[in-house]
Amino acid sequence: MKKSLKKMAVIAASLVAIGGVVYSSTATAQNEGVIATVGEQEISQEEFYQELKAVAGDVTLRTMILEMVLEHSVPDAQALRTSAEEEVSAQIDEAGGQEVFDQLLAYQQLGTTEDFTEQIYLRNLFQAVIEQNTDMSDAAIQNFYDNEYAPTMEAQHILVETEEEALAVIERINNGEEFDAVAQEVSLDSSASNGGLLSPFTTGQMVPEFEEAVVSQENGEMTQVPVQSSYGYHVIRTINNGTKAPLDEIRDDVELQYINSKLEDSAYAFGIIGRLVQDANVQINDEDLATAIDDLLAMAAPTEEEAATEESAATEETVEADAESTTEESAE
Repeated sequence: MKKSLKKMAVIAASLVAIGGVVYSSTATAQNEGVIATVGEQEISQEEFYQELKAVAGDVTLRTMILEMVLEHSVPDAQALRTSAEEEVSAQIDEAGGQEVFDQLLAYQQLGTTEDFTEQIYLRNLFQAVIEQNTDMSDAAIQNFYDNEYAPTMEAQHILVETEEEALAVIERINNGEEFDAVAQEVSLDSSASNGGLLSPFTTGQMVPEFEEAVVSQENGEMTQVPVQSSYGYHVIRTINNGTKAPLDEIRDDVELQYINSKLEDSAYAFGIIGRLVQDANVQINDEDLATAIDDLLAMAAPTEEEAATEESAATEETVEADAESTTEESAE
């Protein structure tokens, strides 16, 4: 299952409670504001709401406000919700049905299918907002390609404990046995069941010895000398050594990695989100929850005018400092 934000269990209950605030004003007038009794004691809707507000009020309200702001910031929120539903449906089929999927959600503490779908929807909203507020010009993509883009690498490997075992593996494969079959038989790595095939990776994700071996070989080539690492001895077959292809041939991959780098940059991403929340002019009428979105507002990225003003002020300070330094040197 794809990674998703964990949703606090109290949020669903809090949403019901907050929705009940409007309802309770009418219900109380009819003396029907009690939602539970314990013996002769009563728990009113107001007491219930106040307790939930104290436990998770800020988190819940911030989540609700953030979702509304994101929905108002994209051209077609319904399409993103439909996409989330289709993605979850595909994952249910891949898992082997609703019952197995529910077990996986419970194991990973991700709530119900509805909870998980909502999180995928929020992720889609978040990604769409970041993408439409990110510079995707040719110049920006070229700069990322030149300075930051890291081509993915792919490889198969067989992990054993000793150098002698690794040499025996190399001999078997050189004598005609299939790499996949040998990996399934002797590899100690969890990838053995998949013929030693690893998920694509980029620079820095593997131990240096492993990455160096992958990069130093031609695609399709296998190490003839065992590669030792802290895990043991590896026999490595390079599938993709990560050679950087021309931009026009891999632009889609470069753009995807570019956007992902922005999503992973929390200061950048939440700077955009904070600005959108700020521009939405949110008004919170409950004094107890008045600070619910302060953290988002504090991260708001400056507008172009504000950024230009800050840059100008910094330049003036530098010029003044240089002038003072020059004056002091002259006086000396």
